[in-house]
Amino acid sequence: MKIRLLIGMIVLLLAVCSCQKPVEYPIEPKIAYEGFTYLMNPDSTFSGEGIISFSYTDGDGDLGLDDSDTLPPFGFRDAHYYNMVIDYLKCENGVFVKTPLLSPHVPTSPADTLVLYDTVTFNARFHRLRDNDEPKAISGTMDYRLIVRNPLSPNDTIKFEIRILDRALHESNVIQTDPIYTNPLLK
Repeated sequence: MKIRLLIGMIVLLLAVCSCQKPVEYPIEPKIAYEGFTYLMNPDSTFSGEGIISFSYTDGDGDLGLDDSDTLPPFGFRDAHYYNMVIDYLKCENGVFVKTPLLSPHVPTSPADTLVLYDTVTFNARFHRLRDNDEPKAISGTMDYRLIVRNPLSPNDTIKFEIRILDRALHESNVIQTDPIYTNPLLK
């Protein structure tokens, strides 16, 4: 009697589990802001870095690039070289404004006296999140470590806007962080 009951429960459990539909998401990636963490040194001073966390979903699971993805549209000078695009926003008079970060021009010769500035970027390439190309919905959380201390403007309030692209060049929604202090010890 106990064996029949056990077999019946196993059959019922298998029937219920087999009726579940697979998870479905749109083929365009979707991201959601999860939080920001300041990284501190062992002596409790601010390291100048932090970690942005966000969750993602993608209906066909084609997120991420391989190291060998260097030809168009993923070539170094191509618009889609980076699959994580991050904009820097600085608080000016209570309003967050997209602001390019600048680094000094490095002279190439003694005669090079040009005073130009090159834009610094927070954009990044992240590796494939799945090992094969078979379309399959995925979801998870991503953490991205970046520098938030700006030596040219050390006591600012900033935000970051983030979007990601999949291998088919589908673009995600744009998320924005909460306000981040470039010197959290002064907030």
